[in-house]
Amino acid sequence: LNFAYKNHLILLAHSSLDQSSPPQTGVSTYNHPVLGVYNPRDDFPLRKTASEPNLKLRSRLKQKVSERRSSPLLRRRDSPITTAKKRSLDMAGEENGTKTAFKVWTWVAIVCCQCSLLLRLSTDLIIYSRSWVSFHSFCTYPHFIPVLSLCLGVSGLSMSSAASMAKLQRQHRPLGRTQSAPLPQGSAAQAHAQALALQQLVVQQQHQQFLEKHKQQFQQQQLHINKVSGGNNSQMYVLVSCSGLVYDSLMQKHQCMCGNTNSHPEHAGRIQSIWSRLQETGLRAQCECIRGRKATLEELQTVHSEAHVLLYGTNPLRQKLDCKLTHNSSITPMFVRLPCGGVGVDSDTIWNEVHSSSAARLAVGSVVELVFKVATGELKNGFAVVRPPGHHAEESTPMGFCYFNSVAIAAKLLQQRLSVNKILIVDWDVHHGNGTQQAFYDDPNVLYLSIHRYDDGNFFPGSGAPDEVGSGPGVGFTVNVAFTGGLDPPMGDAEYLAAFRSVVMPIANEFAPDIVLVSSGFDAVEGHPPPLGGYTLTSKCFGYLTRQLMTLAGGRVVLALEGGHDLTAICDASEACVATLLGQELDPLPKAVLEQRPNPNAVRSLEKVLETHSKYWRSVHRYSPRLGLSLLEAKRGDSEEAEAVSAMASLSVANTNTMDQR
Repeated sequence: LNFAYKNHLILLAHSSLDQSSPPQTGVSTYNHPVLGVYNPRDDFPLRKTASEPNLKLRSRLKQKVSERRSSPLLRRRDSPITTAKKRSLDMAGEENGTKTAFKVWTWVAIVCCQCSLLLRLSTDLIIYSRSWVSFHSFCTYPHFIPVLSLCLGVSGLSMSSAASMAKLQRQHRPLGRTQSAPLPQGSAAQAHAQALALQQLVVQQQHQQFLEKHKQQFQQQQLHINKVSGGNNSQMYVLVSCSGLVYDSLMQKHQCMCGNTNSHPEHAGRIQSIWSRLQETGLRAQCECIRGRKATLEELQTVHSEAHVLLYGTNPLRQKLDCKLTHNSSITPMFVRLPCGGVGVDSDTIWNEVHSSSAARLAVGSVVELVFKVATGELKNGFAVVRPPGHHAEESTPMGFCYFNSVAIAAKLLQQRLSVNKILIVDWDVHHGNGTQQAFYDDPNVLYLSIHRYDDGNFFPGSGAPDEVGSGPGVGFTVNVAFTGGLDPPMGDAEYLAAFRSVVMPIANEFAPDIVLVSSGFDAVEGHPPPLGGYTLTSKCFGYLTRQLMTLAGGRVVLALEGGHDLTAICDASEACVATLLGQELDPLPKAVLEQRPNPNAVRSLEKVLETHSKYWRSVHRYSPRLGLSLLEAKRGDSEEAEAVSAMASLSVANTNTMDQR
């Protein structure tokens, strides 16, 4: 048994499927006792390659190859093959070899019927039957087929396998080439081309099916938006419960030519740090990250002038600007030399001729993509980690690190493409969003509500006074919560929570928006120097402000990064906001914050806002007496008021029942 199995292994080792090179010396001993004795005189040397010319050997080799190509095919059906393709068999002792083979394999079949080795042996023979170079001569030996049939029957295999084997033996034709001859290139190349074509066809079909499915879903959601936007907005619902994030590392390439980020507050490390924090905390993995894109020039022109778009949205500057600039005097291209040695459009807004326009358009397009996915119900809410910021950019003027107003462009496109009826824009950057206010100053369908440091116009950009309420049909739809009084003391959590409680949320609820867009600047967080902020809000407070906004518009809230330059502060605030969007529980505010009353400067600023807007919004009337209360005192007063209203309602019902009985 061991003798037969070892010879079986020698047979399989030599039947290599790799026919591109001759057998190795270790396994080339073709002296199998069953097959016969190897005669070296019948062998012929391998063909020489082109790099080793041997004309004599080549001519003699061609003659022998032609003979061996013709003879096996002609006598295949008439007589068994007595020679292997590579090695010939000595048929002088055929009779003795025949008897020996029959005896050996009969003995192997009888002994192996008691164990599982025969099953493996017969199976291996079938599997390796495609290695025709050495195995075909063995399989076609006259007395091998009966023994193989016996082995298959004993091992439990069906006789159909033996019949298939015999059929395979009859149909096989050896390759008409030596082992060193190359594989036919034409058929292989053709098969490879067919496989690639088939693969490409499958990919195209799958892509087409995906596009059709996505198109149908978008059309259904757009019909739903159009239907509901004309009716009761509270009936709108969100189709999925996933929060979205958008980010692109290409926005980091917008940086000063000087290469020194220390002298520029708005630098690439801002968004890189935020994105790394979201990855480290696992928040990114819980959100759906969507792909951003560059906004088109037509999309940019929904808010900005054509000359502005061509000047700052194309790269490099083209000669077509010449005629535009000569006929339009409202814009003058100004590039100044900065103290650091770089180039800018003003003293602090840098310009990179190669990357700034692409980064600015990518920031706008990313915000637009995220806003549309939330508006159509593909995402529940979202946070856009983008730069450069945009809320300072006016129709024809870049300023304050801003070139294109991302949030304003997204709101305009919502109105034009999805016919969204009511849009709320909340701007809690410490600087007033003068560009956003300008874009919607006369639009009654967009409520712009900004909380910012004003200081009687002495803080950048100097706009955003409480009496700036809109114009024409948009009167009352611009609300500026302008804090005045400087940094003595600076505004903190208590002041912002009071502003939300008495101004922001009452007016927002009365407006009943379809979607909420937030210009989310974090430069009011503690850690920013006075010229860039100076306030002392905690990052946790922004999580609570976000949670209050999520009660509006069915939770369709999109935050887009604006200002914020202290890396620790903006990372903490971004983490708090994204965690809130995901629905995670927030750590409770400190008791000191809950019991702290807003400072007198904040109370006077809020009183001025309520006085101005009480003529436009009825909901703010009841909050005037409570501006100086702490959060706990205000909640206690709301509870007492709710109990009083409930008691009066119960008393009214009781009186009505009494009158009915009489």
